[in-house]
Amino acid sequence: MDRAIDTRPARRRRLLYASGVGLLVLVALVALSTGLGRSRVRVEAAKVTVGTVQQGLFKEFIPVTGTVQPIQTVFLDALEGGTVKHRFVEDGSMVSAGQPIIELSNPQLHMDAINREAQLLDQQNNLRNTRLAMDQQTTRLRDELLNLEKDLKRLERDQRVDDRLVKDSLLARNAYLSSLENLHYMREKRKLVAANVRSDSLFRFSQVGSITSNLALIDQNLAFLRDNLQNLVIKAPIDGQLSGLNAELGQTKQRGERLAQIDVLESFKVRARIPEHYVSRVSIGLQGTFTHAGQEHAIEIFKVYPEVSNGEFDVDLRFVGVSPDVRRGQTFQVRLQLSEDMQAVMLPRGPFFQDTGGQWVYAVDAEGKATKRDVRLGRQNPEMYEVLEGLAPGDRVVTSRYAAFNDADELLIQ
Repeated sequence: MDRAIDTRPARRRRLLYASGVGLLVLVALVALSTGLGRSRVRVEAAKVTVGTVQQGLFKEFIPVTGTVQPIQTVFLDALEGGTVKHRFVEDGSMVSAGQPIIELSNPQLHMDAINREAQLLDQQNNLRNTRLAMDQQTTRLRDELLNLEKDLKRLERDQRVDDRLVKDSLLARNAYLSSLENLHYMREKRKLVAANVRSDSLFRFSQVGSITSNLALIDQNLAFLRDNLQNLVIKAPIDGQLSGLNAELGQTKQRGERLAQIDVLESFKVRARIPEHYVSRVSIGLQGTFTHAGQEHAIEIFKVYPEVSNGEFDVDLRFVGVSPDVRRGQTFQVRLQLSEDMQAVMLPRGPFFQDTGGQWVYAVDAEGKATKRDVRLGRQNPEMYEVLEGLAPGDRVVTSRYAAFNDADELLIQ
């Protein structure tokens, strides 16, 4: 006899299994909602650096290395090439303006100067002869005009007498007409000679000016030739200390070659190189400070060089107030102030900036857990960043490198 099978135990097992799966899913959802799915990294406290945000006086400056140099340096170059014939002073000596330093020998330059001088003198003589010939021509024309005027006055006087004689029939008609024709001829000739005198005067006026200018130019060229020979003697242009002299007897120097330099040691300046990133913020009058012999001294920029090389540009600084006792070649660490000091929220500098670009940081709470926090940083100096948003005084921030954390959401500092 068949009997019915009770399916309730199997149904109960399926219901229990479904309930267990649902419970597991619910637990997983709860875990996710409570943050169990966030990435965490455990870090030893000794391997991270934590800085504290503070409120204080923010000083925006950049450190630059300055080298002491003479306030003025004049370089001596060979204006003409030659062989060193005499050396009058030694390197390191104090020299006066106009004092000879070395003398060069250049026979070829002397020969060229002699030939050129002969050519200029020949041109000078030709111009003077031309001017003399023009003067003689002018004198001849004026003399001819004077003779014509004298003859014309005599003929006019004779003509007046002939007019009375022919009127009284005491002079032949033919002789009278002949003297009248001669008078007309002399009058026309006088007009021609007078016109020549005027033309000669105008021509002479223009030519004499040109000849005078050419003669003056030749005189200048002659003076230049003589001065050019004097360039073989190298003289000090200013008072100062001679340095870098490289000239031995018999040594050949080329034109334009650097021979030495003269330094004015009455005062000093400081030459520094600054990264081109700050080129728009560095200007004349910008001030800074440096420490020397335990005392702080003020310094300011008085010259900015526009050329940029290897990502840097040069500036010259001078001492403000009492100049310290320094020597050429000394170096100082100058703190160049870029703006006025002002109150600000500040975060200690650290290598984290290389990983985040200053967009976010790991902020540490009282339990040692560090979480990401968006921030906005402003100005900076070698010690601090200016905090504009995201942090408050007293906040603690991980300032060491973040690369090893694999962009984790939380750090558990142990």
